[in-house]
Amino acid sequence: MSNHKYCLIANAFVFLFVTTAIEAVSQQIVGSGRHASILCVDGAVFSWGENYDGLLGDGTMTPSQEAVRSKVPPATRLIGRHDGVMAIDFDGRVYIWGGMTWNQFGMPSWEWREAMPQALPFVNSVRTATTSDANAYYHLKNGSVMVSGANLQGQYGNGTTTPLDSGCTLVPLDSVLDVFCDIATAYAVRKDGSIWAWGSNQENQIDSSTNLYYDKPRKMFHTPGVALTLGTSSSFMNVFGSMRVVTVDGEVWVWGQNNKNQLGVPNTKRVKVPTKIPMPGKVIAITGGLYHTVVLLENGTVWTWGDNGFGQLGNPYYNNTAEPVKAIGLANVVAIGSGSFSSYAIMRDGSLHGWGDNTYRQLNRDDAPRQYTAVPLPVPCGLVSGVAVDEQKSTTQSSPSPVIDILAVPIVEGTTRVEMFSIDGRTVHVIQPSLTDSMVRFDLSSESPGLYTIVRTRGNVVTTEVVIKY
Repeated sequence: MSNHKYCLIANAFVFLFVTTAIEAVSQQIVGSGRHASILCVDGAVFSWGENYDGLLGDGTMTPSQEAVRSKVPPATRLIGRHDGVMAIDFDGRVYIWGGMTWNQFGMPSWEWREAMPQALPFVNSVRTATTSDANAYYHLKNGSVMVSGANLQGQYGNGTTTPLDSGCTLVPLDSVLDVFCDIATAYAVRKDGSIWAWGSNQENQIDSSTNLYYDKPRKMFHTPGVALTLGTSSSFMNVFGSMRVVTVDGEVWVWGQNNKNQLGVPNTKRVKVPTKIPMPGKVIAITGGLYHTVVLLENGTVWTWGDNGFGQLGNPYYNNTAEPVKAIGLANVVAIGSGSFSSYAIMRDGSLHGWGDNTYRQLNRDDAPRQYTAVPLPVPCGLVSGVAVDEQKSTTQSSPSPVIDILAVPIVEGTTRVEMFSIDGRTVHVIQPSLTDSMVRFDLSSESPGLYTIVRTRGNVVTTEVVIKY
């Protein structure tokens, strides 16, 4: 759907506001150990860095220090893989480029690496997706989960260990809000706040029993509601996996591999049961690399923990830490991302910063292999939404959660009222920020998929923005 159509819809039901609205896309930057890809506000994808496996998605194997346009249709979501990238377009179709392993996408005709983004022909209406070592999991907009790839340890969750030669199959689990995984185990968040798991239990990823695997989903534990998830294989592989979830109240729970303090639990190499770790504030976004974790707090600051061998913590005063440390020189951050040993932040003004591994010039063009504090990066495209109202322009940005639509909306100083309306004109939320607030949050988990309009009031200036719940 074009921006023009969104404008017509927005003006149809919020008729008292004169606005030119731009469709909001969740700001995302993902990477491997050798490149970075960024999702622009208009859905375009740009990539830069090493390109041996076709990581840049431009149809070539030529590396580029300059950002190049990945040849994928406008996207709503990027998912990093340890050797490639996945993108989901506005219709829920999945595109994949980079390295391919173990027929994990159910496409035996594909090459072991694909430089041109390939569309999956057998799955659509996908909301998000993730990959393990030999599988891909697709979370559909109707709350179901599909899986492709291997099935040696019950990764299909259907009571069998027989794999498909091609295509995908349905996991017998409904009311799913998100799916994430480690190297051979899958986890699903359900609407009631419970987390279910299936697949390998070789390292007691699911429970403390002697069962080597579970071929059907099994309830692990219950939460008050999960807003965000991060599995090792959401981007990268380590031996078995480091799992993190953020609850709706901004708390972080972790389990799995912790050999370099990437889970934030001191003095243990493996966290065997889900454990809450202390945070310096309410967490609204989480990402991480091979051995580090990055979180964004409600106040716009970035905190990190784990290994700092490449400077990926953004704080040169620590080599390795289980305690969250503040990334130096960052404020008013609205989105975060990571590579294997690097980290990124998008600021409210639309600027981009990065720190950590620079071996393949993921951060800048100089010869320094590491950047221990955040440095500004060239911005290849618009990373914020510009909304014009009454001949005035306010640059703002919204960061929809990719899990249950906990929408974090940055606001400028002096904003007195933030409202949300459904497409039929119903008032969904009204918030009156305090003088110190730099962001407000809307819970859309009980709302139906569709278009919603955010209205910000600051003095006599009113700005609006259209967002989409999938």
